[in-house]
Amino acid sequence: MRFIRNLWISFAYTTALTIFSLFFTSALFAQPEQPNKPISLEFQDAPLSVILQALADYQHLNLVVMESVNGKLSIRLDNVPWKQALSVILKAGQLEVELDGNVMIVMPRQEREARRQHSEQIQQQRTAEQPLTTFKHIVRYADVTELAKMVNSQKGSLLSERGRVIADTRTNTIIVRDISHSLEAVRAFIQQVDYPQPQVLLTAYVVTMNHENLEELGVKWGLSSDTDLNSDAMRGKFNINLPVASPAGQVGFQVARLKGRFLNLELSALEAENNVDIIASPRLLTVNKQTASIKQGTEIPYEVSSGSSGATSIEFKQAVLGLEVTPRIFQGGRLELDLLISQNMPGKSLKKGDGGEILTIDTQEIKTQVSVSDGETIVLGGIFQQSKMSGMENVPFLGDIPLLGALFQRKSNKQNRRELVIFITPTIITPSPILSDNEIESG
Repeated sequence: MRFIRNLWISFAYTTALTIFSLFFTSALFAQPEQPNKPISLEFQDAPLSVILQALADYQHLNLVVMESVNGKLSIRLDNVPWKQALSVILKAGQLEVELDGNVMIVMPRQEREARRQHSEQIQQQRTAEQPLTTFKHIVRYADVTELAKMVNSQKGSLLSERGRVIADTRTNTIIVRDISHSLEAVRAFIQQVDYPQPQVLLTAYVVTMNHENLEELGVKWGLSSDTDLNSDAMRGKFNINLPVASPAGQVGFQVARLKGRFLNLELSALEAENNVDIIASPRLLTVNKQTASIKQGTEIPYEVSSGSSGATSIEFKQAVLGLEVTPRIFQGGRLELDLLISQNMPGKSLKKGDGGEILTIDTQEIKTQVSVSDGETIVLGGIFQQSKMSGMENVPFLGDIPLLGALFQRKSNKQNRRELVIFITPTIITPSPILSDNEIESG
């Protein structure tokens, strides 16, 4: 009686599977395989192998079920994506799947982990039997010590367990000893890292000039804050007005743009007419994202008391004009410049308690960021220098007559107000890579 019952159950499962297969054969086998197309399944206390076979048939896959896969499952899925249905069944049965072409191999999770560990042991054994090879690379652009750390940190992905990395700072060479297969991966990695960084040539002019001369160069300050700086109408003209907290009588820091002008020729012409004083014209070359700086001025000595002993020492304070530029290069020839401008000037002399004097330093510092195109000139202004000149004016000849000459003379006080202006033109330089010397030694 039990035999007849088991035979009936087997017949029922076979019939259900046959009906399931026939139902989808006519409707779906002619369609392209769609792993995410919904599927509906309903099994009651069915062996896992039967359910897996139904899923495999749905996607035209061959199925291999390990002998250790056992157990039964009752499941009802309605309109569920095929991948999700497979994942649910595998999770319920604590199974893992491997796809080899159009063959789906199903095994218990513990068995797959054991197979993986066994495969790793075989691979490690093969690796241990392979001869080691030495690879040398002369580093041209990267830091050899940092590059060696990067390679050594990827042991297991780039290097095998037997791999070793040495950084020879004397010859700027990275030396890697490993099996040949790993060295190929190391070589490809180094080629991606050791390449020339783009550089930026910063051409600057630091000048003093009056407002009229600025207008001759086409510089216009003062763009309203609600203007769209990225609009095509404003691009290539001028940028922004950045007010900063400053002492009384000083004007807010300002930025403008110049484009398509022979700036050096125009400044030289104005200097020849004594309308412009060129204080400095540095040219700085820096790597992308690295800071370039220049300072020009003097150091002022002052006395410093050292505690209760009354001993004094001489220290120096800088009274300089400083400029720091950090460029960042983007695609399309665009740059962002981080600008730090400082001007420290000798201030007033203050009386000390012992009757001496100490000189103060008036400090102005501005930090901002601007966007500029390759070859475009940024103009920085808003720092003014004032000078007073006192003298005597007289009527020619009459003012030189003794005693009576004083009647034809008068005192004159003139004030000269000039603006300190900085022109910065960044130019992107892309160096050509140098072919590096690679050497492979066996043994």
